[in-house]
Amino acid sequence: MTDLEILIEKDKIRDQIFNYCRALDRIDNELGYTIFAEDAEVDYGPTYKGTGRGFIDMMLKMHRKMVSTHHMMTNILIKFNEDGTKAASETYMYAACKYKNKKGEASFTVEARCRDIDKWEKRDGKWVIVKRVVAGDNSFIIPAPNYTDDYNNGRDKVRDISYDFLESV
Repeated sequence: MTDLEILIEKDKIRDQIFNYCRALDRIDNELGYTIFAEDAEVDYGPTYKGTGRGFIDMMLKMHRKMVSTHHMMTNILIKFNEDGTKAASETYMYAACKYKNKKGEASFTVEARCRDIDKWEKRDGKWVIVKRVVAGDNSFIIPAPNYTDDYNNGRDKVRDISYDFLESV
């Protein structure tokens, strides 16, 4: 692969990583399924072990019960095999998940900092995760008194305004 080809392919993988965040925060199961190969394996430690699709279903079922979620990916390191058909990546992930109490009010937030360690394959011209291991590095709970109101979040509508804006160009 040339240096330019490497940059282009890395950008395609980064887009998939960012689409993963979008799928989680917009509660978009269909988008989430496109990140993982049909035979993908996911090891999320004590939270989940199984298929990529099963992980998306389990995670978004949990997210639907939350007030809000916010995922960010940083420090993305990507390496390719010689012919550019396989890759491995390590991505630092930050998530804040705001939980509801029995009254439906925001009660606490779990902040998770971990690393998504992925094996990728290019299948039918698209990069998909075939194996993911999540390394939990640092998580903690923030109590409710520090909260402000959420605004313009379009949560659990899947088709919030961001879809319209992105499709309009």
